[in-house]
Amino acid sequence: MPVTFSQSIFFKALWFVIVFFSFSCKEAPEITQPITEVSQYDGSYLISFICDDTYMANATIDILKGKIDAQNIQNINQQKFVVSGIVDDNGKLQFTTIKTPDQKFVEADGFISGNGMIKGTYQVADRNCEFLGFCFTKNKKDIITQYDGVYQLHLLSEGDQIASFKARIENGEFNNVIENVNNNSYTIEGIVSKDGRLILKTMFSNINRGLTVIGYIQNNGSVKGIYTTSTGKKGAFSGKKIDD
Repeated sequence: MPVTFSQSIFFKALWFVIVFFSFSCKEAPEITQPITEVSQYDGSYLISFICDDTYMANATIDILKGKIDAQNIQNINQQKFVVSGIVDDNGKLQFTTIKTPDQKFVEADGFISGNGMIKGTYQVADRNCEFLGFCFTKNKKDIITQYDGVYQLHLLSEGDQIASFKARIENGEFNNVIENVNNNSYTIEGIVSKDGRLILKTMFSNINRGLTVIGYIQNNGSVKGIYTTSTGKKGAFSGKKIDD
């Protein structure tokens, strides 16, 4: 039976639809792999928060699968902050929320370098603030021992020595009771990374006063850095290893 004009049009349209969907199915990618999670920056980071040259807080922040999930930090005024954030595959860090005690939110941006250094900025009211630190372990089972020993350390302010003390690093950590030139005792704590970077912190007898030290230990055992206090003073930090 001869094909009519309308039947011819129908078969051509049907052929077009079959060809179109055939090519469409070939072009559409099949998603069989899960979305890759950012994990190269995972680890535990020791971070100092400083506003207008004033030490405000030290905190240990854990990053897991590129995320910081609602972790608490406490500043020198005993105020608690809730911190959340994300890291992208280029190391860009964004604290998505820093929730302050009065329920306000502060945004902060920073960057994690390939060697584990972390640095960034944020603002609180009209104050310009920064945070900096480093990754001290990718695995909490790791123990850093290559810098262990006894160190003679000094804090200097405008060339004058304000404290000189001995401190022992054990398993990559400081935890010592020291005295300043006024015979005031206080505890100094800190952590050393695999490449010798260190952050120390202490709170003085006055609960709202303290300082943070950021520095490094060189291969020859010498120590250099800077310190910042909760009252806005800055100075030099130095020393050397004197015993194993």
